[in-house]
Amino acid sequence: MSVQALFSRLVKGVADQLTGYGFERDKRTFRCFSPEGDGVIVEFQPSDHSTRFEKVFYINVALTVAPKWERDRLLYGLPASVRPGHLHGLWRHRIGFSGGDQWRITDEASAAEMSDLIRRRLDETVPLLLPALDRAVLLGNPPEFLSSVAWMARGWVLAERGPSEELERLLFAKPTTGEFSSVARKAIWDWATSRRSRDREGQR
Repeated sequence: MSVQALFSRLVKGVADQLTGYGFERDKRTFRCFSPEGDGVIVEFQPSDHSTRFEKVFYINVALTVAPKWERDRLLYGLPASVRPGHLHGLWRHRIGFSGGDQWRITDEASAAEMSDLIRRRLDETVPLLLPALDRAVLLGNPPEFLSSVAWMARGWVLAERGPSEELERLLFAKPTTGEFSSVARKAIWDWATSRRSRDREGQR
């Protein structure tokens, strides 16, 4: 069996596993959405270092929140039918193991070994990510894995409701640190104020 066929079989096995957590499969991407449209994404990314004899790949995970995805989709002119991928996450990470984050398959034995290890890593990781799909959790006590971007997740959720004193305090009560942080704060505030404008338009 070719390494590509072994890789496809591995991904199919993961699909069965992730279905149990509420994920839907789209080729090599798996998504689990909340009722509000926030999503946890698991994505298998083949590496350019793959050959006929060795399949090299990464396992990417991400969290998307609906207002940020909507803003990004409109910003880049993407159709409404497009669904977010790993690159659209406000938090992104790679699932790895003690040897790094680059997974390799060379034969049936290595495919079986990697499949078992990946399944264990997913069972360890996914339950930690899914609580982030609860808006009350994001606004109250964000999961530890979000770390330095927890404020951003809260900001986008609050921005969906329009500008508020709570959002203004979150974004501007402390000095902005770093260019990325400054850009993100401005994007969130702009989305909140544009949301108010859209709501007014809808009431006319």
